[in-house]
Amino acid sequence: MKIVELEHASLEAYGSYIGDGSVERLSSLAARLKGARIAHVNATANGGGVAEILQSTVPLYNGLGMETTWLVLEAELPFFNVTKQLHNALQGAERTFTTEDRDLYLETIRRNAQAMAADYDVVFVHDPQPAALRRLAPENDSSWIWRCHIDTSTPNGEAWSWISSLAHDYDAAIFSIPEFVGPGLAVPTIRIIPPAIDPIMPKNRPMPLGEMEKVLASHGVDLSRPFITQVSRFDPWKDPIGVIACFKQLKEVHHDLQLLLLGNFASDDPEGVVLYEQVVDVARDVPDVNIITGLTDLVNPFQALSKVVVQKSVREGFGLTVTEALWKGTPVVAGNVGGIRIQIEDGVSGFLVDSVEECVQRIDYLLTQEDERRSMGQAGRERVRSNFLIHRLLEDELNLADELLNPGQVKAITGGDR
Repeated sequence: MKIVELEHASLEAYGSYIGDGSVERLSSLAARLKGARIAHVNATANGGGVAEILQSTVPLYNGLGMETTWLVLEAELPFFNVTKQLHNALQGAERTFTTEDRDLYLETIRRNAQAMAADYDVVFVHDPQPAALRRLAPENDSSWIWRCHIDTSTPNGEAWSWISSLAHDYDAAIFSIPEFVGPGLAVPTIRIIPPAIDPIMPKNRPMPLGEMEKVLASHGVDLSRPFITQVSRFDPWKDPIGVIACFKQLKEVHHDLQLLLLGNFASDDPEGVVLYEQVVDVARDVPDVNIITGLTDLVNPFQALSKVVVQKSVREGFGLTVTEALWKGTPVVAGNVGGIRIQIEDGVSGFLVDSVEECVQRIDYLLTQEDERRSMGQAGRERVRSNFLIHRLLEDELNLADELLNPGQVKAITGGDR
Protein backbone atom coordinates (compact mmCIF):
# COMPACT_ATOMS: atom_id res chain seq x y z
CA MET A 1 0.00 0.00 0.00
CA LYS A 2 1.16 3.49 -0.82
CA ILE A 3 0.08 6.52 1.17
CA VAL A 4 -0.84 9.64 -0.81
CA GLU A 5 0.39 12.64 1.16
CA LEU A 6 -1.92 15.69 1.07
CA GLU A 7 -2.18 18.96 2.97
CA HIS A 8 -5.13 19.64 5.29
CA ALA A 9 -7.93 21.88 3.96
CA SER A 10 -10.55 24.08 5.60
CA LEU A 11 -14.19 24.69 4.70
CA GLU A 12 -13.46 28.41 4.96
CA ALA A 13 -11.77 28.22 1.56
CA TYR A 14 -15.15 27.42 -0.01
CA GLY A 15 -16.70 30.71 1.12
CA SER A 16 -19.91 31.48 -0.76
CA TYR A 17 -20.22 27.98 -2.22
CA ILE A 18 -21.36 26.56 1.13
CA GLY A 19 -24.55 27.80 2.81
CA ASP A 20 -24.88 28.31 6.55
CA GLY A 21 -26.96 25.14 6.92
CA SER A 22 -24.25 22.97 5.38
CA VAL A 23 -21.54 24.53 7.51
CA GLU A 24 -23.59 23.93 10.65
CA ARG A 25 -24.30 20.31 9.81
CA LEU A 26 -20.70 19.58 8.83
CA SER A 27 -19.45 21.19 12.05
CA SER A 28 -21.83 19.05 14.08
CA LEU A 29 -20.74 15.88 12.29
CA ALA A 30 -17.08 16.81 12.72
CA ALA A 31 -17.60 17.22 16.47
CA ARG A 32 -19.17 13.76 16.67
CA LEU A 33 -16.41 12.15 14.62
CA LYS A 34 -13.43 14.16 15.87
CA GLY A 35 -10.38 11.92 16.17
CA ALA A 36 -11.93 9.10 14.14
CA ARG A 37 -9.36 7.22 12.08
CA ILE A 38 -10.53 6.89 8.49
CA ALA A 39 -8.96 5.31 5.40
CA HIS A 40 -9.90 5.66 1.74
CA VAL A 41 -8.48 2.96 -0.54
CA ASN A 42 -8.48 2.94 -4.34
CA ALA A 43 -6.39 1.72 -7.26
CA THR A 44 -4.58 4.85 -8.46
CA ALA A 45 -3.60 8.33 -7.29
CA ASN A 46 -3.78 9.79 -10.80
CA GLY A 47 -6.30 9.60 -13.59
CA GLY A 48 -10.04 9.15 -13.30
CA GLY A 49 -12.78 10.65 -11.18
CA VAL A 50 -12.16 8.68 -7.97
CA ALA A 51 -8.63 10.03 -7.60
CA GLU A 52 -9.85 13.58 -8.25
CA ILE A 53 -12.56 13.28 -5.61
CA LEU A 54 -10.14 11.94 -3.00
CA GLN A 55 -7.68 14.73 -3.73
CA SER A 56 -10.38 17.11 -2.48
CA THR A 57 -12.25 15.19 0.22
CA VAL A 58 -9.32 13.69 2.13
CA PRO A 59 -7.80 17.11 3.00
CA LEU A 60 -11.24 18.28 4.17
CA TYR A 61 -11.70 15.18 6.35
CA ASN A 62 -8.40 16.00 8.04
CA GLY A 63 -9.23 19.68 8.30
CA LEU A 64 -12.43 18.75 10.14
CA GLY A 65 -10.52 16.75 12.74
CA MET A 66 -10.60 13.16 11.45
CA GLU A 67 -7.30 11.33 11.01
CA THR A 68 -7.75 10.38 7.39
CA THR A 69 -5.37 8.45 5.15
CA TRP A 70 -5.55 7.86 1.40
CA LEU A 71 -4.11 4.47 0.44
CA VAL A 72 -3.39 3.25 -3.09
CA LEU A 73 -2.89 -0.36 -4.12
CA GLU A 74 0.57 -1.55 -5.09
CA ALA A 75 0.06 -3.81 -8.10
CA GLU A 76 1.58 -4.80 -11.42
CA LEU A 77 0.17 -4.56 -14.94
CA PRO A 78 -1.24 -8.15 -15.04
CA PHE A 79 -3.44 -7.30 -12.03
CA PHE A 80 -4.81 -4.21 -13.79
CA ASN A 81 -5.41 -6.21 -16.95
CA VAL A 82 -7.67 -8.51 -14.93
CA THR A 83 -9.43 -5.71 -13.05
CA LYS A 84 -10.07 -3.74 -16.25
CA GLN A 85 -11.80 -6.77 -17.71
CA LEU A 86 -13.68 -7.14 -14.43
CA HIS A 87 -14.72 -3.49 -14.63
CA ASN A 88 -16.03 -4.00 -18.17
CA ALA A 89 -17.86 -7.18 -17.20
CA LEU A 90 -19.56 -5.50 -14.23
CA GLN A 91 -20.93 -2.94 -16.70
CA GLY A 92 -22.37 -5.74 -18.84
CA ALA A 93 -19.59 -6.80 -21.22
CA GLU A 94 -19.18 -10.50 -21.96
CA ARG A 95 -16.04 -11.71 -20.23
CA THR A 96 -14.82 -14.94 -18.66
CA PHE A 97 -12.20 -15.30 -15.95
CA THR A 98 -9.78 -18.14 -15.42
CA THR A 99 -8.62 -19.63 -12.15
CA GLU A 100 -5.30 -17.89 -12.80
CA ASP A 101 -7.08 -14.52 -13.11
CA ARG A 102 -8.81 -14.98 -9.77
CA ASP A 103 -5.65 -16.23 -8.06
CA LEU A 104 -3.65 -13.26 -9.36
CA TYR A 105 -6.32 -10.86 -8.15
CA LEU A 106 -6.57 -12.39 -4.67
CA GLU A 107 -2.81 -12.71 -4.20
CA THR A 108 -2.28 -9.04 -5.10
CA ILE A 109 -4.97 -7.91 -2.67
CA ARG A 110 -3.63 -10.26 0.01
CA ARG A 111 -0.21 -8.59 -0.21
CA ASN A 112 -1.78 -5.17 0.07
CA ALA A 113 -4.02 -6.23 2.95
CA GLN A 114 -1.04 -7.50 4.92
CA ALA A 115 0.61 -4.10 4.53
CA MET A 116 -2.47 -2.26 5.75
CA ALA A 117 -2.63 -0.97 9.30
CA ALA A 118 -5.46 -2.39 11.40
CA ASP A 119 -6.19 0.72 13.45
CA TYR A 120 -8.83 2.46 11.32
CA ASP A 121 -12.35 3.11 12.58
CA VAL A 122 -13.86 3.38 9.07
CA VAL A 123 -12.44 2.13 5.77
CA PHE A 124 -13.90 3.28 2.44
CA VAL A 125 -12.90 0.89 -0.37
CA HIS A 126 -13.47 2.30 -3.86
CA ASP A 127 -14.55 0.16 -6.81
CA PRO A 128 -13.85 -3.49 -7.71
CA GLN A 129 -10.05 -3.38 -7.80
CA PRO A 130 -9.55 -3.48 -3.99
CA ALA A 131 -12.92 -5.09 -3.14
CA ALA A 132 -11.32 -8.20 -1.58
CA LEU A 133 -9.56 -6.12 1.08
CA ARG A 134 -12.33 -6.60 3.63
CA ARG A 135 -12.05 -10.37 3.41
CA LEU A 136 -8.26 -10.51 3.39
CA ALA A 137 -7.40 -7.76 5.89
CA PRO A 138 -6.38 -8.70 9.45
CA GLU A 139 -9.32 -9.01 11.84
CA ASN A 140 -10.22 -5.70 13.43
CA ASP A 141 -13.16 -3.63 14.64
CA SER A 142 -13.26 -1.29 11.65
CA SER A 143 -16.48 -0.44 9.85
CA TRP A 144 -16.01 -1.24 6.16
CA ILE A 145 -17.78 0.57 3.29
CA TRP A 146 -17.60 -0.49 -0.36
CA ARG A 147 -18.03 2.49 -2.68
CA CYS A 148 -18.98 1.30 -6.18
CA HIS A 149 -18.63 4.11 -8.74
CA ILE A 150 -19.66 2.09 -11.80
CA ASP A 151 -22.94 0.88 -13.29
CA THR A 152 -23.64 -2.64 -12.01
CA SER A 153 -27.34 -2.60 -12.91
CA THR A 154 -27.04 -5.35 -15.57
CA PRO A 155 -23.68 -7.01 -14.89
CA ASN A 156 -22.12 -10.06 -16.44
CA GLY A 157 -23.29 -12.88 -14.17
CA GLU A 158 -19.88 -14.41 -13.55
CA ALA A 159 -18.29 -11.07 -12.68
CA TRP A 160 -21.13 -10.03 -10.40
CA SER A 161 -21.12 -13.35 -8.57
CA TRP A 162 -17.42 -12.87 -7.92
CA ILE A 163 -17.56 -9.27 -6.73
CA SER A 164 -20.88 -9.39 -4.89
CA SER A 165 -19.60 -12.32 -2.83
CA LEU A 166 -16.80 -10.00 -1.68
CA ALA A 167 -19.15 -7.04 -1.19
CA HIS A 168 -21.33 -9.10 1.14
CA ASP A 169 -18.52 -8.91 3.72
CA TYR A 170 -18.95 -5.12 4.06
CA ASP A 171 -20.98 -3.22 6.63
CA ALA A 172 -22.29 -0.78 4.02
CA ALA A 173 -22.19 -0.09 0.31
CA ILE A 174 -22.52 3.17 -1.64
CA PHE A 175 -23.80 3.59 -5.20
CA SER A 176 -24.20 6.74 -7.29
CA ILE A 177 -27.84 6.15 -8.25
CA PRO A 178 -30.42 3.55 -7.09
CA GLU A 179 -30.44 1.71 -10.43
CA PHE A 180 -26.77 0.80 -10.02
CA VAL A 181 -27.31 -1.49 -7.03
CA GLY A 182 -26.51 -4.91 -8.45
CA PRO A 183 -28.98 -7.81 -8.25
CA GLY A 184 -29.39 -9.50 -4.88
CA LEU A 185 -26.73 -7.49 -3.07
CA ALA A 186 -26.94 -8.46 0.62
CA VAL A 187 -25.23 -5.65 2.54
CA PRO A 188 -26.69 -4.39 5.85
CA THR A 189 -26.70 -0.74 4.75
CA ILE A 190 -26.91 0.65 1.22
CA ARG A 191 -26.68 4.38 0.54
CA ILE A 192 -27.13 6.37 -2.66
CA ILE A 193 -24.48 9.11 -2.78
CA PRO A 194 -23.74 10.78 -6.12
CA PRO A 195 -20.21 12.08 -6.70
CA ALA A 196 -19.41 15.80 -6.80
CA ILE A 197 -16.83 18.30 -8.02
CA ASP A 198 -14.60 20.68 -6.12
CA PRO A 199 -15.35 24.27 -7.21
CA ILE A 200 -12.01 25.66 -6.01
CA MET A 201 -9.65 23.15 -7.62
CA PRO A 202 -7.74 24.67 -10.58
CA LYS A 203 -9.80 22.98 -13.29
CA ASN A 204 -13.04 24.44 -11.89
CA ARG A 205 -12.00 27.91 -10.68
CA PRO A 206 -12.86 30.99 -12.75
CA MET A 207 -10.09 31.83 -15.19
CA PRO A 208 -9.51 35.18 -16.99
CA LEU A 209 -10.61 35.11 -20.62
CA GLY A 210 -7.17 36.11 -21.86
CA GLU A 211 -5.50 33.21 -20.05
CA MET A 212 -8.08 30.77 -21.39
CA GLU A 213 -7.51 31.94 -24.94
CA LYS A 214 -3.74 31.54 -24.56
CA VAL A 215 -4.18 27.94 -23.41
CA LEU A 216 -6.47 27.14 -26.32
CA ALA A 217 -4.23 28.77 -28.90
CA SER A 218 -1.17 26.96 -27.53
CA HIS A 219 -2.91 23.66 -28.28
CA GLY A 220 -3.79 24.45 -31.85
CA VAL A 221 -7.34 25.75 -31.41
CA ASP A 222 -8.40 28.38 -33.96
CA LEU A 223 -10.11 30.98 -31.77
CA SER A 224 -11.87 32.55 -34.74
CA ARG A 225 -13.93 29.39 -35.28
CA PRO A 226 -16.42 27.53 -33.03
CA PHE A 227 -15.50 24.25 -31.38
CA ILE A 228 -17.11 21.43 -29.43
CA THR A 229 -15.28 19.30 -26.88
CA GLN A 230 -15.38 15.90 -25.22
CA VAL A 231 -13.21 15.36 -22.13
CA SER A 232 -12.79 11.70 -21.15
CA ARG A 233 -10.36 8.93 -20.45
CA PHE A 234 -9.73 6.85 -23.56
CA ASP A 235 -12.32 4.20 -22.78
CA PRO A 236 -14.73 2.40 -25.16
CA TRP A 237 -17.63 3.21 -22.81
CA LYS A 238 -17.03 6.94 -23.52
CA ASP A 239 -17.46 6.27 -27.27
CA PRO A 240 -14.91 8.76 -28.69
CA ILE A 241 -15.19 7.06 -32.08
CA GLY A 242 -18.93 7.74 -32.01
CA VAL A 243 -18.16 11.39 -31.26
CA ILE A 244 -15.98 11.57 -34.39
CA ALA A 245 -18.82 10.02 -36.44
CA CYS A 246 -21.16 12.67 -35.05
CA PHE A 247 -18.68 15.43 -35.89
CA LYS A 248 -18.30 14.24 -39.50
CA GLN A 249 -22.03 14.77 -40.01
CA LEU A 250 -21.99 18.17 -38.32
CA LYS A 251 -19.16 19.32 -40.60
CA GLU A 252 -21.46 18.93 -43.60
CA VAL A 253 -23.44 21.93 -42.31
CA HIS A 254 -21.06 23.68 -39.88
CA HIS A 255 -17.99 23.92 -42.09
CA ASP A 256 -15.93 25.97 -39.60
CA LEU A 257 -16.58 23.69 -36.62
CA GLN A 258 -13.67 22.11 -34.72
CA LEU A 259 -13.73 18.99 -32.51
CA LEU A 260 -11.44 18.76 -29.50
CA LEU A 261 -11.00 15.34 -27.89
CA LEU A 262 -9.22 15.69 -24.54
CA GLY A 263 -8.15 12.55 -22.74
CA ASN A 264 -5.85 11.20 -20.05
CA PHE A 265 -4.52 7.78 -19.16
CA ALA A 266 -5.02 6.12 -15.77
CA SER A 267 -2.43 3.72 -14.37
CA ASP A 268 -5.16 1.15 -13.59
CA ASP A 269 -6.50 1.17 -17.19
CA PRO A 270 -4.14 -0.64 -19.58
CA GLU A 271 -6.70 -0.45 -22.42
CA GLY A 272 -6.42 3.34 -22.62
CA VAL A 273 -3.39 3.47 -24.92
CA VAL A 274 -4.94 0.91 -27.28
CA LEU A 275 -8.12 2.94 -27.69
CA TYR A 276 -6.14 6.16 -28.05
CA GLU A 277 -4.32 4.68 -31.04
CA GLN A 278 -7.64 3.61 -32.56
CA VAL A 279 -9.06 7.11 -32.11
CA VAL A 280 -6.00 8.69 -33.73
CA ASP A 281 -6.38 6.31 -36.67
CA VAL A 282 -10.10 7.05 -37.14
CA ALA A 283 -9.52 10.82 -36.88
CA ARG A 284 -6.64 10.86 -39.35
CA ASP A 285 -8.84 11.56 -42.38
CA VAL A 286 -11.31 13.88 -40.63
CA PRO A 287 -10.37 17.57 -40.82
CA ASP A 288 -10.39 19.78 -37.71
CA VAL A 289 -10.21 16.98 -35.12
CA ASN A 290 -7.67 17.85 -32.43
CA ILE A 291 -6.73 15.07 -29.98
CA ILE A 292 -5.06 16.41 -26.85
CA THR A 293 -3.68 14.51 -23.84
CA GLY A 294 -2.28 15.37 -20.43
CA LEU A 295 -4.33 18.48 -19.55
CA THR A 296 -5.78 17.54 -16.16
CA ASP A 297 -5.99 21.08 -14.72
CA LEU A 298 -6.09 22.91 -18.04
CA VAL A 299 -9.38 21.42 -19.28
CA ASN A 300 -11.10 24.50 -17.83
CA PRO A 301 -10.88 26.76 -20.92
CA PHE A 302 -11.89 23.95 -23.27
CA GLN A 303 -15.05 23.31 -21.29
CA ALA A 304 -15.81 26.97 -20.59
CA LEU A 305 -15.42 28.29 -24.16
CA SER A 306 -16.86 25.36 -26.11
CA LYS A 307 -20.13 26.03 -27.82
CA VAL A 308 -21.22 22.59 -26.60
CA VAL A 309 -19.55 19.91 -24.49
CA VAL A 310 -20.22 16.34 -25.60
CA GLN A 311 -20.19 13.24 -23.42
CA LYS A 312 -21.42 10.48 -25.68
CA SER A 313 -21.05 7.67 -23.15
CA VAL A 314 -22.78 4.35 -23.74
CA ARG A 315 -22.31 3.41 -20.06
CA GLU A 316 -21.40 5.87 -17.34
CA GLY A 317 -21.05 5.62 -13.59
CA PHE A 318 -21.56 9.34 -13.13
CA GLY A 319 -19.52 11.48 -15.51
CA LEU A 320 -17.70 14.18 -13.55
CA THR A 321 -16.66 15.82 -16.82
CA VAL A 322 -20.37 16.50 -17.39
CA THR A 323 -20.57 18.15 -13.96
CA GLU A 324 -17.48 20.23 -14.69
CA ALA A 325 -18.87 21.51 -17.99
CA LEU A 326 -22.27 22.34 -16.51
CA TRP A 327 -20.53 24.23 -13.69
CA LYS A 328 -18.83 26.41 -16.30
CA GLY A 329 -22.17 27.33 -17.84
CA THR A 330 -21.75 25.24 -20.99
CA PRO A 331 -24.68 23.09 -22.17
CA VAL A 332 -23.90 19.38 -22.53
CA VAL A 333 -25.15 16.85 -25.04
CA ALA A 334 -24.60 13.45 -23.47
CA GLY A 335 -25.51 9.79 -23.56
CA ASN A 336 -28.82 8.97 -21.92
CA VAL A 337 -27.17 6.62 -19.43
CA GLY A 338 -26.27 6.15 -15.79
CA GLY A 339 -25.45 9.08 -13.54
CA ILE A 340 -25.60 11.53 -16.45
CA ARG A 341 -29.39 11.31 -16.21
CA ILE A 342 -29.49 12.87 -12.76
CA GLN A 343 -27.23 15.72 -13.84
CA ILE A 344 -28.81 16.86 -17.09
CA GLU A 345 -32.46 17.84 -17.14
CA ASP A 346 -33.22 16.99 -20.75
CA GLY A 347 -34.06 20.16 -22.65
CA VAL A 348 -33.27 22.36 -19.62
CA SER A 349 -29.51 22.17 -18.96
CA GLY A 350 -28.61 20.15 -22.04
CA PHE A 351 -29.82 17.13 -23.97
CA LEU A 352 -29.77 13.37 -23.39
CA VAL A 353 -29.26 11.31 -26.56
CA ASP A 354 -29.41 7.66 -27.57
CA SER A 355 -27.72 7.64 -30.98
CA VAL A 356 -25.24 9.39 -33.24
CA GLU A 357 -28.12 10.87 -35.24
CA GLU A 358 -29.80 12.31 -32.16
CA CYS A 359 -26.47 13.66 -30.95
CA VAL A 360 -25.98 15.45 -34.29
CA GLN A 361 -29.47 16.97 -34.14
CA ARG A 362 -29.07 18.30 -30.60
CA ILE A 363 -25.61 19.78 -31.17
CA ASP A 364 -26.80 21.36 -34.42
CA TYR A 365 -29.72 22.95 -32.54
CA LEU A 366 -27.45 24.45 -29.87
CA LEU A 367 -25.00 25.74 -32.48
CA THR A 368 -27.81 27.68 -34.16
CA GLN A 369 -29.83 28.83 -31.12
CA GLU A 370 -27.58 31.15 -29.15
CA ASP A 371 -30.18 32.34 -26.62
CA GLU A 372 -31.22 28.79 -25.83
CA ARG A 373 -27.60 27.72 -25.54
CA ARG A 374 -26.92 30.43 -22.95
CA SER A 375 -30.05 29.76 -20.90
CA MET A 376 -29.29 26.04 -20.80
CA GLY A 377 -25.78 26.83 -19.63
CA GLN A 378 -27.10 28.95 -16.77
CA ALA A 379 -29.56 26.22 -15.75
CA GLY A 380 -26.76 23.63 -15.73
CA ARG A 381 -24.56 25.72 -13.46
CA GLU A 382 -27.38 26.18 -10.96
CA ARG A 383 -28.14 22.45 -10.94
CA VAL A 384 -24.52 21.69 -10.05
CA ARG A 385 -24.45 24.40 -7.38
CA SER A 386 -27.54 22.90 -5.74
CA ASN A 387 -26.64 19.22 -5.97
CA PHE A 388 -23.11 18.30 -7.02
CA LEU A 389 -20.51 20.32 -5.12
CA ILE A 390 -17.97 18.69 -2.84
CA HIS A 391 -19.41 19.78 0.52
CA ARG A 392 -22.60 17.80 -0.18
CA LEU A 393 -20.58 14.66 -0.92
CA LEU A 394 -18.53 15.20 2.24
CA GLU A 395 -21.67 15.56 4.34
CA ASP A 396 -23.22 12.39 2.90
CA GLU A 397 -20.09 10.34 3.57
CA LEU A 398 -19.70 11.67 7.11
CA ASN A 399 -23.35 10.94 7.86
CA LEU A 400 -22.79 7.31 6.87
CA ALA A 401 -19.61 7.08 8.95
CA ASP A 402 -21.50 8.56 11.89
CA GLU A 403 -24.31 6.01 11.52
CA LEU A 404 -21.80 3.16 11.61
CA LEU A 405 -19.72 4.49 14.50
CA ASN A 406 -22.57 5.95 16.57
CA PRO A 407 -25.59 3.71 15.82
CA GLY A 408 -28.96 4.67 17.26
CA GLN A 409 -27.98 8.16 18.39
CA VAL A 410 -30.24 11.08 17.50
CA LYS A 411 -28.68 13.55 15.12
CA ALA A 412 -28.60 17.13 16.37
CA ILE A 413 -29.12 18.84 12.99
CA THR A 414 -31.13 17.79 9.95
CA GLY A 415 -32.51 19.46 6.86
CA GLY A 416 -31.62 22.92 5.63
CA ASP A 417 -29.76 23.98 2.52
CA ARG A 418 -27.44 21.63 0.70
